Amino acid sequence: MSKKTNVLHVVESFSTGVYAIVRDIVCNLNPDRFEVLIIHSLRDDSPKTIEQDFARANISLLYIPMGSTKEYLTSLRKIRTAARAFNPDAIHLHSSKAGFLGRLALKRFKVPIIYSPHGFSFLRTDVGPLKRRIFFQLEYWIDKYKRSTVVAVSEGEKQHALRFTKNVSRIDNFIDTRMFETLGSEEKGFIATCGRISPQKNPQLFNTIALALPEHSFLWIGDGPLRETLTAPNITVTGLLSRKEAIEHVKQCSIYLQTSLWEGMPVSILEAMAASKTCVATNVVGNRDLISDGKTGFLCEAEKPERFIDLLKRLIKDDELRRSIGRNAREYIAKYHALDQAVAKYEKLYTVSL
Repeated sequence: MSKKTNVLHVVESFSTGVYAIVRDIVCNLNPDRFEVLIIHSLRDDSPKTIEQDFARANISLLYIPMGSTKEYLTSLRKIRTAARAFNPDAIHLHSSKAGFLGRLALKRFKVPIIYSPHGFSFLRTDVGPLKRRIFFQLEYWIDKYKRSTVVAVSEGEKQHALRFTKNVSRIDNFIDTRMFETLGSEEKGFIATCGRISPQKNPQLFNTIALALPEHSFLWIGDGPLRETLTAPNITVTGLLSRKEAIEHVKQCSIYLQTSLWEGMPVSILEAMAASKTCVATNVVGNRDLISDGKTGFLCEAEKPERFIDLLKRLIKDDELRRSIGRNAREYIAKYHALDQAVAKYEKLYTVSL
């Protein structure tokens, strides 16, 4: 039997969409061909089921804190030590922080390095322009310090990557569509979203929309530091749920509402579209890469809550429009964002230089 390909993943943001994508990549690689080590940090919303989710004979997990600047020097040393012991044939870094720390720690490794931003830090709108410029310069500098292949998860993310490097590829985010073979019974007028209640997801806009539609029920699937901003009496917050539980809630809603301010390519919208839900989302990178306005969903500017409100009123009343858009969305996801297609591309990427 030929030697397996050792693939090292380094993940700081080990929660929500990044967690789902990493899990679905590594758990679907051919176990006869690939050995995997995942070096990961933890967040307050990281799943409690990590060991079960990655319970495969060819997958190992190693926890190394990467969240605090006080931990960075220790993190670099531990990442380097673990990588030497594992002897990777390919390295895959996920999210901006792991992308930066990983390239600092692993500069001397003469193997392909892949970097998936999952939403660039310099696109954040919860920080000022100076900080965004610093984030961009850090991306530019670390790419020159240690070359990698940026694998964008959407066309919009790819175009931003081309601002600082020419070494860019693209593999769109994906989901296991088998999880959506059975659809839930829709509860009319029930509007849901899913994600961490954080500045990125813009809970203030979600709350404004809910206040304007007091006769309808809104559900935020998840939890987070800005939970107290969801003050509308018609909003229910579930707290942290397993992915299976979250998907069951999405299947029961009639409309999926995404108010985020920046994205890479949101897994939550992929899942809602696969569940035949009409998505109404902000017109930002990632969202607009998935949604064709008026065909597979609707896009609105974050600064215009009245547009969201008018659209939601229309969709709640017009059953045929809502269901037609939902069917289009489901067909689009099945055709362009299926798991098998994406995993095959990653397998090729991990072995192409060997």
